[in-house]
Amino acid sequence: MNRTYFKATVREISQSMGKFISIVLIILLGSLLYVGIRSVGPDLNQSANHYFQKQKLSDLKVTSTMGLTNRDLSSIKQVSQVKQAMPVHMTTLQKSRNQIVSVYGYQNHPALDRLKVVSGHLPQKANQIVLDKKAKQNGYKLGDRYRLPKSSSLKRREFKVVGFVNSPQYVSSTDRGTTTLGSGTVSYFAYVKNTVFSQNAYALIAVQFKNPKHYAAGTDQYNTYVDRQKAKLKAQLKNRPADRQKQLQKTEQAKIDQQLAKIEKQEKQLAKVPSAYRTAKMKAAQKELTQAKAKLKAAEAQVAQIKKPTYLYNDRSANPGYQDYFDESHSIAAIAIIFPGFFLFIAILITFTTVSRMVEKNRREVGLMRALGYTKHEIAMKYIVYTLLAGILGACLGGVLGMLTLPQFVFSLLSNNNLTEFVGVIPWSYLIETLVAGLVATLGSALIVLTINLREVPTNLMRERAPKAGKRILLERIKPLWNHLNFNQKVSYRNLFRYKGRMLMTIVGIAGCTGLILTGFGIQNSVDDLVPAQYDDIQHFQATVTLDKASREVHSQQISAQKAVLMKSLTARPTKGTANDTVTMVVPKTTTGFEKFVSLRSVKTDRKLRLSNQGVILSEKLATDMDAKSGSQVTLQISGKKVRARVAGVVKNYAGHWLYTTPSYYKKLTGKTYHATSRLLKTNQVKKAQRDKLSRQLLKQTGVLNVSFPRYAASALSTGGLGSVVLIMIVMSGALALVVLYNLTNINISERIRELATIKVLGFYDREVTAYVARENVIFTVVGIIVGWGIGIFLHRFIMIKAQTGSILFPMVIHYPGYIWSALITGLFSLIIGILTHYRLKRIEMLDALAASE
Repeated sequence: MNRTYFKATVREISQSMGKFISIVLIILLGSLLYVGIRSVGPDLNQSANHYFQKQKLSDLKVTSTMGLTNRDLSSIKQVSQVKQAMPVHMTTLQKSRNQIVSVYGYQNHPALDRLKVVSGHLPQKANQIVLDKKAKQNGYKLGDRYRLPKSSSLKRREFKVVGFVNSPQYVSSTDRGTTTLGSGTVSYFAYVKNTVFSQNAYALIAVQFKNPKHYAAGTDQYNTYVDRQKAKLKAQLKNRPADRQKQLQKTEQAKIDQQLAKIEKQEKQLAKVPSAYRTAKMKAAQKELTQAKAKLKAAEAQVAQIKKPTYLYNDRSANPGYQDYFDESHSIAAIAIIFPGFFLFIAILITFTTVSRMVEKNRREVGLMRALGYTKHEIAMKYIVYTLLAGILGACLGGVLGMLTLPQFVFSLLSNNNLTEFVGVIPWSYLIETLVAGLVATLGSALIVLTINLREVPTNLMRERAPKAGKRILLERIKPLWNHLNFNQKVSYRNLFRYKGRMLMTIVGIAGCTGLILTGFGIQNSVDDLVPAQYDDIQHFQATVTLDKASREVHSQQISAQKAVLMKSLTARPTKGTANDTVTMVVPKTTTGFEKFVSLRSVKTDRKLRLSNQGVILSEKLATDMDAKSGSQVTLQISGKKVRARVAGVVKNYAGHWLYTTPSYYKKLTGKTYHATSRLLKTNQVKKAQRDKLSRQLLKQTGVLNVSFPRYAASALSTGGLGSVVLIMIVMSGALALVVLYNLTNINISERIRELATIKVLGFYDREVTAYVARENVIFTVVGIIVGWGIGIFLHRFIMIKAQTGSILFPMVIHYPGYIWSALITGLFSLIIGILTHYRLKRIEMLDALAASE
């Protein structure tokens, strides 16, 4: 490119700076949202994975109903893929009415599950304790005297608080798991020196696998790998329950034998004394020995009845908050598949139109350059440089800004977890994709139009294209309506259909932006309605009480109704995904009145379903995961036993996996006699103070083991990250709408500058000229909003289906304020552009505009 032509290129940019900036802005906004939102999921996963690696989070925890021994530890270490195994002492104690604490044994330089110090230091002496950071809510501070209740598991009760910590075992900042003590919810955890524990057995053994391929936490590859290693570990320990049973029986029998030997020795000594010489004291001692011997004989019978312990294998998904974090990350990633892509598509479409029309406008200049002897390559270089600069600048700035800002912003809004260190990854693939898209929109459009124009001879290029001929429109055929329109209105409506390409592009641009805004509001509605839809429309009970006997009832003035049920956890392996689904089975004692506690509505027909003795009823997401439908068979694992069950129906449900059946079918499945274990409660008030009061009242009653309030559980559904993404999408969509409207209006005016100058010469006032253009824009905006609502409904449904993870199924709802706000935002931007257009039209130089093509 020669120097003169380069100056012409620079002049082209400087003289149309508004157009150049608008092109850069559209590409920038599209790239920013595309790269930024698509990077959120991977960056959240990377931040979590970095934290877990740094703190050496274990992959699996092995527990047993009767504790674990060094023989268990040795067996675990023999598995080839086990990298490290660490035994842990732990006990859960009720410190006060409202405080339940899980106390762990601390080892110096632990191999796994390392604590992160928030303040203070880790325990160095037997009289020191560190508390969960969450314990600060209970008023504890460094240096406080801390007293635990008396326990056979601990050698001492009093400690000094020397630090506050976070544990990688607890990703959630609020949830600390459940227990059979007190209210059923652990308040916080604590760590004391290992030497403080007096336990003979370990509470758990933490296991880390070798992970040779470095699978990242939360990925399907990692979950599959852990499942395989878990199966190998189970096979290695399959004989341990029987061995542990024999060991316990042998230990207890040895204690009894020792005591029996001692009693027999004492009896022999007493037998040496003739009965005539025995004192009352000796006779009483003889009687006591006989009674003690009888008790030991009874104890011998109990030793024989010691059952095999149950070994449990909990992977990371059992850690409070772990699965919630990755489910949220996966939901955001699912949204990122379509929303930013559609956003970028609108940006590319508008940019393509803008650039192609800009080149088309300069066709006379292209013809003149051809006539002066410039080659096609030299002529094309001006537009190639212009569009390359706009495309690269917009794509690179947008991509880098999106990568550096949006993921970190979303991460900072995720307040329901203990991850504080953001670790991002450079999304090279997304950056390249957005750069290619930006160049297709700018350079691609310029090359297409240039290729078409450069085929024509210079004389044709220098000649103005003939304007499109006017045609009768459909509205003209409706005589009563057409005759009532004034001249300006008739001209506007004719122009609408005269330039169909411009009309279509404007409507598509406005509709796309309106649809994106409505989708954002719809996602927020679905997220917000998840809990009410589950606990108001589906499950109508407020609390569940676990009892030791089926016949017991609970009493309180706050309880308006109660229903005896058997509640039991079972597992099901879905046909999709890698991890087992944990399912809550609910079996009411009687089906009468069950609909007052749970609404069973068919997914297909929305009609009420009744429990029958012909099968089980599954919740919707569970049925989807298991690829089950009414009449099919599913495999379930209940108390370690695999059973096949017939599906009698599939019902609506939004949170959790649920299975409902009758006592008769339960007995048919398991072969066990039905016994209710819990009661579903409907209460008059559900505020926190009332919940705490009710919980205290019930726990004082005989046989009550646990009280929980599912809707208000600490592990409440975490969707804060989705909310932040929605906010970003609405703001960015609004910004895109503003730029798109400005750009399309700018093109409209520049293409019709002579037409507008002509009507000004004919005596139209400035306000009438503005109305001449604005009338068309108003129609475009109204039609675009209506079409945009349809696009928004489709996008919202598509995204919410993709965002379903784990046991979550989002309600497909968009409330009417979303439609109003999306229309108002688009309308407001259209009004702003209309005002700017008015002032631009006022400044049109009529003579210059009319002479522009001469």
